[in-house]
Amino acid sequence: MNTSTNYDDAFEDIKRRAFLLYWNELTSEYFLPNTIVLAIYLSIGLVGNIAVILVYQFGLDKKTDGRYFIVPLAWIDTTALIVTAAFNLTRNMKPVIFPGHGACKLLIYLSYVTTCTSLFLLNAIAVQRYLKICKPFGSQMNIVWKRFSVLICTIVSVLLYIPVLFYYGIVETINHSLGNISGHQCNKLPGSPSQLSGLKIFQGFGFFVTISNVVTITVLYICITIAIVKQLKRMKFIKVRRDNVIVTTSDATGQTYAPKIQVNLQSATSDTEISMETSTRMNETHTTKTATKKSTFRISFMFMTISIVAFLAYLPSWTFIVIETNNPAFWKSLPPSAFHICLTLRRMYMINHFCNPFIYGAFDKTFRGKIKNMFCK
Repeated sequence: MNTSTNYDDAFEDIKRRAFLLYWNELTSEYFLPNTIVLAIYLSIGLVGNIAVILVYQFGLDKKTDGRYFIVPLAWIDTTALIVTAAFNLTRNMKPVIFPGHGACKLLIYLSYVTTCTSLFLLNAIAVQRYLKICKPFGSQMNIVWKRFSVLICTIVSVLLYIPVLFYYGIVETINHSLGNISGHQCNKLPGSPSQLSGLKIFQGFGFFVTISNVVTITVLYICITIAIVKQLKRMKFIKVRRDNVIVTTSDATGQTYAPKIQVNLQSATSDTEISMETSTRMNETHTTKTATKKSTFRISFMFMTISIVAFLAYLPSWTFIVIETNNPAFWKSLPPSAFHICLTLRRMYMINHFCNPFIYGAFDKTFRGKIKNMFCK
């Protein structure tokens, strides 16, 4: 009797597991288009960010002041890409058999922390560029403050998203069409109305912090753009004046020199050569300063582009977070085509973690040259 009961229990358990695996396989196949997209994100992002780290940390003999934040940002983006890809790929491939309560909490928490750290670091970069361009004679961020800002960005993110550990975890879901088979998903935990209100307050606070970051970055880069335009106009005006003032004069031998330095036309040829050499040095100094300023402006525009791309990548994710929080049945009500489009937009924030190498390649000639040497030999 006991043996028969044990066989029946074992058969029921095997049948339940078979149905659960079948359900998981069907659901993972449904997520396959998004899984392919995530795999592409991960592949491109890892190659790109590793190349950035190798070039800027080990490949450049001299790291300029403007490039300091590139390496920390690349490390953060690499970590964020690995964590978010691992989390989202696991949700796609094991949608109803997610492996463990702790893994669910940890992956969601690290996803929030790394993406938020990246955004905070963009804010610190905007402040550094603002001081560099708009307040060139004021206090600047030295190496100590730059390192400290990276540490502060990380610590604030770690502390800010601790509530995620209490609001997310393994949630039981039931498939009635397969005989009430129960599975486990990594999602928001069910709770009392007060707990759900707490989740909304937390998400609202996180949304406010994110928007504040974006507004701050936007305002700073508007100021930077205005300052750059003014300085470019001033540089153009000075160049025109210099070209108009430096009128060459010929002596009896046909040699030329700049009249800003008073030289007697009857003096020796050596005096004329001294005048010519002095004028040449002044021109070289002016050219060097102009090139340095243009390089500074180019790096500022590079970081500005990174911030704009980050905002555009995060915007759809924030929108869907608000929608799914206020309408838990949102994803179940979508037809397949709309579901895949919305899911891609929901996870579009991952683009922010792999697009930066392409922006560096567009703006930084040194990086572009190093990449060509590395991969085109």
